[in-house]
Amino acid sequence: MQVTKRDYATKGEWSKWTWRSENDLMMNGAFFVQSGKPRTKKPNRKFMIKAKPGAVATRMTRFAGALDCKPGRKC
Repeated sequence: MQVTKRDYATKGEWSKWTWRSENDLMMNGAFFVQSGKPRTKKPNRKFMIKAKPGAVATRMTRFAGALDCKPGRKC
């Protein structure tokens, strides 16, 4: 199981995106594929997602739902 889902884009496209994972616990065969250029300087904090314990996942996703995707268009 891959944690980040990028199957709507080609590898040539998503490999340019910057995806990083640090100290995440992967279980049940899950894995993470880093992509993009290696970091050369400290990232801008305003673009970082602050880590939270798994116990808050329900609260963080309570209003999550299906995307309004249309065939032939990116979501």
